[in-house]
Amino acid sequence: MRLANKVTLITGGGTGLGLATAQMFHREGARVAICGRRADVLARASQSIGPGVLAFPCDVSQEGPVNDLVAAVVKAFGRLDILVHAAGVNLQREDITETTLDGFRKTFDINTTSVFLVGRAVVRAMTDGGAIVLIGSVVAEIGSHKRFAYSGSKAALIGLGRQMAVSLGGRDIRVNIVQPGMVHTEMTAGLLDGMKPETLDRMRKAYPLNRLGKPEDVAEACLFLASDAASWITGVALMVDGGLSAQ
Repeated sequence: MRLANKVTLITGGGTGLGLATAQMFHREGARVAICGRRADVLARASQSIGPGVLAFPCDVSQEGPVNDLVAAVVKAFGRLDILVHAAGVNLQREDITETTLDGFRKTFDINTTSVFLVGRAVVRAMTDGGAIVLIGSVVAEIGSHKRFAYSGSKAALIGLGRQMAVSLGGRDIRVNIVQPGMVHTEMTAGLLDGMKPETLDRMRKAYPLNRLGKPEDVAEACLFLASDAASWITGVALMVDGGLSAQ
């Protein structure tokens, strides 16, 4: 098992990429805690992940609840070895002229400020090194129509992650970013499920590997970067995008 007894906190662990990662980490021997905003979703997710999983409702954009969350994980498991920060939102599919200030701020609060809040609390708890994986997006690098706030928030996440990697290396804490392309999750279902078949086919063909991503594709990348197999890798923004960004 690649993560035997590693204590892992996965934000956004109730659905989508976070849930797929939690399931995979648990199979690899990790002791898993997940958090999210909806208690009912977390309860179902913890059942699907397996025995011993802890679930904590938490708004990762709020300082007090984040600090309480990390303290609860450490109290329950005795330490914290890995963070996968998968919490995120795409609230507005709009360009700069259509984006509201409220929507912009909420997007950055959840996608970017949370990196600071969760990262700071976790790093303080990582007394014997550790690994942090942040979930970004390919649109941080290549841009995208109608994703002004989302793209910007994920670009900022890359900068924060690399700064953390440089400053925390001396403490044996590695920080890397996974940047997925289009993956069918709860977040993207509203877009993908409403597409005409021919439109969806055009999107699929835009990827050199001729398919959209699966949550397990991203979870595998997170597993590698969190494991000892990546012990000399830090500050990397890894594209997991079926070759989209290579064009």
